[in-house]
Amino acid sequence: ENLKASLRVQAILDAAAARGLYIGAICAAPSILGEKSLLDGKRATCFPSFASALANAIKVEDKVVTDDIFITAEGMGVSFAFGLALITVLYGEEKAEEIRISTRAG
Repeated sequence: ENLKASLRVQAILDAAAARGLYIGAICAAPSILGEKSLLDGKRATCFPSFASALANAIKVEDKVVTDDIFITAEGMGVSFAFGLALITVLYGEEKAEEIRISTRAG
C-alpha cells in the first residue's frame, strides 16, 4: 500500500514503462502494475490474494512469468526463480543457467 501510494514510485513506473525498460514485481507488487493498467493484455502472476488487481491481465498460475518488459512472480518462495528470470532478460539464458548451476548444493 505504501509503494502504491508513493508518487515517486508511480513516476518511476510510468517512466520505465514509457521507455520500455524491464519492470520486475513479486508477491503483491504486480497488483500495482495491474491497477495502473500496465499489465493489460499481458501474461502475469502475483500472490493469489492480490489476483483481482490483475483484472485486465492474462492471469496465469505459473510461479514466474515474463511477458514483454514485465517479469512477475507469485511470492517470496520463488524469489530464486524470479532472480533467474531477471538475469535472463538482462544478461541472457546462458548467464542465468551458469548461475543456476553454480548455486546447486552438493
